[in-house]
Amino acid sequence: MRYLKKMDPRFLRGMCTLGGILLYALALDLFLVGNNIAAGGLSGIAVVLRQYVPISVGLMIYIMNVPILVAALVVNGWKYTVWTIVGATIYSAVTELFAGCPTLTHDPLAAAVFGGAIYGLGMALLTFGDGSTGGTDLLSRLFVKKFPSMSVGKMCIVIDGTVIVLAILSFGNVEVGLYAILTIFVCSCVYDWIILGFKRGCICLIITSHDAREVAAPLMQALRRGVTRLNGTGMYAGLERSVLLVAVRQQEVPKVKTLLRSLDEDAFVMLLGANEIIGGNFKINIFPGLRP
Repeated sequence: MRYLKKMDPRFLRGMCTLGGILLYALALDLFLVGNNIAAGGLSGIAVVLRQYVPISVGLMIYIMNVPILVAALVVNGWKYTVWTIVGATIYSAVTELFAGCPTLTHDPLAAAVFGGAIYGLGMALLTFGDGSTGGTDLLSRLFVKKFPSMSVGKMCIVIDGTVIVLAILSFGNVEVGLYAILTIFVCSCVYDWIILGFKRGCICLIITSHDAREVAAPLMQALRRGVTRLNGTGMYAGLERSVLLVAVRQQEVPKVKTLLRSLDEDAFVMLLGANEIIGGNFKINIFPGLRP
């Protein structure tokens, strides 16, 4: 970790981007293509079209990327598009490189789970590296710039849904679409777990009638976390109460509950999920210097 802190953030971003692209290509070539799983995006379209057009998946992805990249150049300019062009080119080249590798499994369920997991890991690395391979994500962003009333998320859902429907019609098999949906689901879960899981926490609001110091001190000592005292008034009875606020990691919640049972059995406790906690001693970061 100390070694990573000394590295140039630009180099780290580049390595994350390359790693993400490599995992994208591995998931596609080793799991998805051989099982006809068209899990949305340009890669999904390429999986569908490969049975009609005698062009490899990697080359087909690049051909479809060209008009999107040209549009991005016109809208965003060269400065903001050059690295996307590089990423798209490397992605297609690496996909071509691994195209000759045998499919690791011909069980569509296993392919959907492992392919989706590897794809999600690659997506997370691309996010850490602030990289892009173009594709439908870039297309969605261009549409949103032109039509601000739309959102990138909704556009991606529409595009991915359309690709899945085309795959079902093309292969004449509903199961192909179901496996594609499973792939997208696993990909999203892995991505969220990596991006948010290491920083996800819990906000504990503790309303107590006891002396706030007597409750806060053991919490601070056991958890090594700061506790903030707020003043509150119960509107039903009109009684003043101390409200203690403490941010903890999810795995520390059971310890909080155990402590409160011994400190104040009548305490009213609310546990609120927090996607990310920044500051204090919440400093876990997979790649120091980079923020997703």
